[in-house]
Amino acid sequence: MLKRIYESEIGKEVSDITWRRVLSTLRQKFDFKVEASNAEILVKRIGEFKRKYGTFSGRSEGFNERWKAFSHFYDIDKQFSGKGFLNALANYLQIDIKDVPRSTKYYWFNKAEINYKASKVYESKDLALVAFIACKWAINKRKEVEQIRTITLINH
Repeated sequence: MLKRIYESEIGKEVSDITWRRVLSTLRQKFDFKVEASNAEILVKRIGEFKRKYGTFSGRSEGFNERWKAFSHFYDIDKQFSGKGFLNALANYLQIDIKDVPRSTKYYWFNKAEINYKASKVYESKDLALVAFIACKWAINKRKEVEQIRTITLINH
């Protein structure tokens, strides 16, 4: 039944091997139990995520942090203006939105297949993928800042 839910969400059938890999990732990353009361919800969310984002391995660097950002905005059931969301996202990611190039903000939305408009109202569930994508930028930016600090300390 869970496999069918997953297949329904991604819009195609998957082999048994692929399904076992999905289950393995769910168990490793989310302490997933097939008999859990939220199993269907999680499988549906992962399927939706895969359909929209195209990949779901759970093995990429920073995945857990990125998934938390996705889940945060997916679960809050709120509406945001484009600008309001960027401010909420910056607050969540602990970044200064002014430090993010305009083209980067548009890239986040474009990658999530959402047209960005500052005044347009969006559902938080629809913006969760934007948060996932933006979180990767924030992680990389933090690493960059840390590398600069390390180099500065070494040179002094």
